[in-house]
Amino acid sequence: MEKKRSIKTKNILRVVIWILILSFVVICVCYLSWAALFRPVPGNQPELSVKEKKYFNEMEGKEGWDYVRRSVYNIDKSGESLHQRLVDLNKDYAYMFHTKINDSATFYSLPIKTEDTIASHLYNHIIHKSPRLKRIVIDFSYIERINERASIGHSRTEEYAVHGKRLVKLKHDTE
Repeated sequence: MEKKRSIKTKNILRVVIWILILSFVVICVCYLSWAALFRPVPGNQPELSVKEKKYFNEMEGKEGWDYVRRSVYNIDKSGESLHQRLVDLNKDYAYMFHTKINDSATFYSLPIKTEDTIASHLYNHIIHKSPRLKRIVIDFSYIERINERASIGHSRTEEYAVHGKRLVKLKHDTE
């Protein structure tokens, strides 16, 4: 009689152990797949058009200009980024043009209307007045190296809203 009980007990323990192992595996798989949803995706930007590639290469060819890039991101009605995993060009979006400048002479000698010229050219000739485009951001940055452990970043950023088929420069508080 005791042997029958010990056999039943062993079988019950085996079943319980298998259930625990399978539960652990299922929980791990669910957790990993859930965590993967919130990881940033490389290549979530749309491919550069031929016109963008040509224009960006021309810009990188300018003396002192380096790392000319663009990013596209979805925005809400107030113009704030939605921080979505993938960009959807069928929803309202913003277009950001970013350039790193190599030296202070180039950065501080940029004409005042440079951002206006670039935004206008992008809107009229590169982006083709997309109906979902709501904002264009032009950003220039320069990092001044003080010594091997210290640096100071400088930037010039202008934002433009699209109203109808016109670009309107947004004013910012400078305080």
